Amino acid sequence: MSMDIAKSAIDKHMINSNDFDEIEIDLFGGEPFLRPEFIQELCEWSWNQKYYKPMIFFVDTNGTKVHGEIQTWLRKYSNIIYLGLSLDGTPNTHNKNRSNSYNDIDIDFFLKTYPYQPVRMTITSGSLGNLSKDIIYIHELGFEVTASLAQGINWNIEQDKKQFALELSKICEYYLNNTSISPCSLFDMYLPLVINKTEQTKWCGCGTNMVTVDIDGKEYPCHLFLPSSMPDEINWNNLNFSDNQVFSDDECKTCFIKNICPTCYGINLVREHDVNKRDKNLCELYKILALANSCLKGLMIEKKILTIDDSKELYDTIKAIKQIQNNIVI
Repeated sequence: MSMDIAKSAIDKHMINSNDFDEIEIDLFGGEPFLRPEFIQELCEWSWNQKYYKPMIFFVDTNGTKVHGEIQTWLRKYSNIIYLGLSLDGTPNTHNKNRSNSYNDIDIDFFLKTYPYQPVRMTITSGSLGNLSKDIIYIHELGFEVTASLAQGINWNIEQDKKQFALELSKICEYYLNNTSISPCSLFDMYLPLVINKTEQTKWCGCGTNMVTVDIDGKEYPCHLFLPSSMPDEINWNNLNFSDNQVFSDDECKTCFIKNICPTCYGINLVREHDVNKRDKNLCELYKILALANSCLKGLMIEKKILTIDDSKELYDTIKAIKQIQNNIVI
C-alpha cells in the first residue's frame, strides 16, 4: 500500500464517522512490521492531524520483526498504538503452527509494554490435544488470552469434540484454582442471551461498524471479503449489511445457543456461497463450549468467585445455565 492511499483512507473515515465516538485503525498483513517505517510515518502523520475524536492504532503481528529501534518507538506511544501478538501456546505448539518462530519473539517486550493486552491464540484440530497446556502456559507467562476456534478448516468432529470437552474441563479447573487470573475469551459467552427469544442478531460489524481498505484503496466489508480471500465468482455486492435477517441462518433458528454461537460471514461465503450458512461442522464444538461456560460460571457464582450485582442478570444467567445443562449431553 502506498502512503498516499493509507493517509487518504484514514482521513476519509476519521472525517466521515459521525456515528462513532472513537475510531480504531487496524494494520494487518502478512506481517505489518516488515514495513516498520511505513507504520511510524502513517501513525505520526495521523496523530498530527488534530482530528475531532480519539483514535487508536492496533497492529496484528507475529512478533518476529518487533526488535531494535521499533521497540523504542512503540514504548513511547504505547498508549495509542497497541499490538496483538499471535501466540499459540507452548513453544512446541507455536512452532508447529507458525514455522518454528517462537524464539524469534521478544516475549518480555510484549509483557512489559502491553501488560493488559491479551495475546491471540488460534485453536486447530491438530493442536486441540494440548489446549489446556497451551492456555495455562500463556497465562503463566503473564498474559491474558484471546482464543478462538479456527474456521474454514476441516475438523475431525467425532474425535475433536471429546478432546475439546476434556481440555475445557482442565481449563475450568485451572481457573477455579487460580481465581486471580481472568478466564480466556473462550469463556466470554454472555449466557443470558440463551433465554433471549429474539431472532439471531448479526455476529460482527462487517459492512456496518468496520471497513477494510485494500492496498489499491478499494473498500470491503471486512478483510475476509478481500480478493485475496474471496473467489472471483462470489458476488456479495448486493448484500444489505444492516439487515440482520440477511445474516440469520434458518437452520439455526430453533437452536437455543444461536445468539452466543460465533460465525464468520466471509468464511460462510467462501465455503457455502451463502453469507448466512454457518459451518455446521462446528455446531458440536460450540455446544460443548457453551456447556463449559455454564459449568465454570455456575461454579464461580456458587463459590462467590463471580458476583453479578444486577438481580435480573443474575436470574437470567442461572436460568440459562440450567437450560444449557439440561439440553447438552456429551
